[in-house]
Amino acid sequence: MTIPVIKASGKTEDFSIDKLVNSLVRSGAPEDVARDIAERVSEQVSPSVHTRHIFRLAKKMLRHYSKATGMRYSIKRAIHALGPTGYPFEKYVGRILKAHGYDVEVNRMISGYCVTHEVDVLATRENRRCMIECKHHASGERPADIKTALYVHARFEDIRKAFEVRESLNSHIHEGWLVTNTRCSSEAIEYAECVGLKVVSWRYPETGSLEAMIEAKRLYPVTILPSARGKTIEALTSNDIILAEEISGMDLPALMQRSGLDRQTASLIKKQADELCP
Repeated sequence: MTIPVIKASGKTEDFSIDKLVNSLVRSGAPEDVARDIAERVSEQVSPSVHTRHIFRLAKKMLRHYSKATGMRYSIKRAIHALGPTGYPFEKYVGRILKAHGYDVEVNRMISGYCVTHEVDVLATRENRRCMIECKHHASGERPADIKTALYVHARFEDIRKAFEVRESLNSHIHEGWLVTNTRCSSEAIEYAECVGLKVVSWRYPETGSLEAMIEAKRLYPVTILPSARGKTIEALTSNDIILAEEISGMDLPALMQRSGLDRQTASLIKKQADELCP
């Protein structure tokens, strides 16, 4: 018997034990543990239940197995929480690219042929410079659409043309990228592939997706820590503390001094970061 469940987008799909198992395994759970949790969750799934309820059930059971694995299971929602402005997400993307061997500048002003642009991330590796536009969404309900892809490519073309016609500018911008924490519409991907715009989104492309780049080096944002909420997130990100591993790499006095957090809050945040990033 199939059980219809409601996704974040409002669309309905059939509940899949295998899909739940795969998501648990990606967070680090052994397959036998993931299978056991998925089967126990399935016993509590009723028709038209929201997928966020399924997520909460699975996360609660997973944390009994491993606190660190339970935290990693929240990675997608943790990235959604890098808001409400897009600046923390831009910094986060910069950290990810730096860990993957790029030289990175964030929020760089670059003169285009027609107008001046504030580029979210300028990344360079092996003499190739990439102009990166970051699009952050607070939920997974809406994909990046064709209008976003058109906008990003137009900005890249304006900057590229400026470097081509002005001989005084000796460094070219070679690639335009769109990086988003959600998925992209099929139309946006089709357009990007046609014009040569690189798209990095959740699980796209098959090799080198945002999720894959994060998991390859365990680059978890501070928002993945259970105690990181509201003003605590703001205190961390506004003081350029973006990754959980950065907290783990500090002693408690250094964390308190840099973030401005009180001892009790800082101590709890550090304990959770140390569990996640031993």
